[in-house]
Amino acid sequence: MIKLLKFILLILLVVSHQSFANPSEGRKLFVEKRCVTCHVIGRGKFVGPDLWKVGNKYSKQDLIQWISNTDKLYEKYESRPINKGYPPMPNMNLSTSETLRIIDYIDSLKNKIKPNSSVLLEGRVRNFSDDSKEEYEIKLESVMAEKIISEKNVKTKDGYFKLKDLKGNIAYRVKILHDGIEYSTDKFYYMPEENIKDVNLTVYNSTQEKEVVEIKSSHMVISYDEANNNLLFAEIYNINNISKNIYVGYNSLIEDQRKVLRFSKYKDIEDLSFPHRSLETFIVSDDSIIETIPLPPGERRVVFTYSKKLNFLGANLTKNFYNNIDSLTIIVPENKINMLIEGLEFTKSKSDIKELSDQSYVTYSIDFIKIGDEINLEFNKDFQSLISQRSFITIIFILVVTLILIYLYKKKLLRIK
Repeated sequence: MIKLLKFILLILLVVSHQSFANPSEGRKLFVEKRCVTCHVIGRGKFVGPDLWKVGNKYSKQDLIQWISNTDKLYEKYESRPINKGYPPMPNMNLSTSETLRIIDYIDSLKNKIKPNSSVLLEGRVRNFSDDSKEEYEIKLESVMAEKIISEKNVKTKDGYFKLKDLKGNIAYRVKILHDGIEYSTDKFYYMPEENIKDVNLTVYNSTQEKEVVEIKSSHMVISYDEANNNLLFAEIYNINNISKNIYVGYNSLIEDQRKVLRFSKYKDIEDLSFPHRSLETFIVSDDSIIETIPLPPGERRVVFTYSKKLNFLGANLTKNFYNNIDSLTIIVPENKINMLIEGLEFTKSKSDIKELSDQSYVTYSIDFIKIGDEINLEFNKDFQSLISQRSFITIIFILVVTLILIYLYKKKLLRIK
């Protein structure tokens, strides 16, 4: 009966989706959920298979399973991966509504995409330094996952550059060397219907004065994965270079990478990753994460995620701060996990974040963190979450029976031979 109700709900979602689908919402999700990092539509193979006319190959139910719960589809076809020559697709854990929007976006392109079409890259170098140089040589890197597949050099003309007939089924990165500093774009992709991309690089005078860099705020968002008994963390740092120069940090003659910004790291964490950057742009040690990309004037956001396994007693995380931080906000679901903060004073309040308003999240606010300050986070689950309702009833039953037996024994109504 439950399976039937779920199936009916799925049908209703599909029907409502067909009536009110908006491809632009699916396009946004295609980027946000990182589909674009593995798939193209109509431009050939990438990290994952080409999704052009994928609806002709698989049923809508299969596509829903593929996107929302990949493990179920692997079980159905008894193969992981299903398409040989590609890595297994990770479980995206998307809602049915999000999944349907992505499917609609892919389907909307099947008659709009010209298969195997090439793309164009153009841009310019903006010079904000004291050097009046206008001609540069830029390097274009073709990147698959984190591996550089090929490199191509091209010279600018009056500061402009243009590269034609590029493949649309690969990621790119543009680099330039100015005054001994390497400037680079983030790795970027062409959307399925995108044929032209405009990329600009700006060069500056350099500085090594640490005072020009401020960390205005930091956020830590915590969630709890009950199925795997894992704490999941996302740390976000909002950084500002208040000067008109690029902050380059420190680089010795024997080191390949610059040490630009150093962030404190909790020890003994797992699954450390950087959602918007490659691991190669950071130096990771037991207690720190060092960024190696110079910081131009203005703001930058650095994000890293990680996990921590809970044992029966809970978990502890401790670190010392390597930066002054104006404000730190920690957001935690206290209906699922208890958290105790030691080492720093804080104020606690209910979450006023719009996206979390329907959940039992609370915020801990800490102001004016100084270099050398220590923080200790202690986590443990509620007693009721440690055991199931059935287990709780069983324990109570055993406890009551034990008390009755003790009572009978003391009253000499029960003999033990």
